[in-house]
Amino acid sequence: MSDPSEVCPTGFRLYESNGVRACGRPDSSVGSCQSVQFPSNGISYSQVCGRVVGYQYDSPDAIYKEGANHDNINSYYVDGISLTSGSPLQHIWTFIAGLQENSPYMYASGLCPCAPD
Repeated sequence: MSDPSEVCPTGFRLYESNGVRACGRPDSSVGSCQSVQFPSNGISYSQVCGRVVGYQYDSPDAIYKEGANHDNINSYYVDGISLTSGSPLQHIWTFIAGLQENSPYMYASGLCPCAPD
C-alpha cells in the first residue's frame, strides 16, 4: 500500500515499518486468522487472478502440526495466505511461510510439507 490514503479492509490491522504499509491480522502474538471476501455478485467464474504481497513478522511455523487446527480449513491452519471459495470452503491456493526450508530444531514440525527430508 503505497498510497497513504488507502485503508485496510474491515477487521485487518495496519502495520507500518520503515516506510512500508501493510494490512494483517489484528493479533500476531497468538494463532488467529482474518479474512476478506470479494463477492462475485452472481457472476460465474472459472479462474481466479490476483496479487498478494506478503511480509513476515516473527517466526512463521508453516503448518504447525502440533496445533489443534492444523488441518481445519475453517481455522488458522497455516502461516501465510490461503485463498478459498464457496460455502463450505474449497481450497484454491495457499502460500505457506515457514521459518526455514529444513530445520532440526523445535520448529521442525512447522516445516512446509514440500520441504526436503
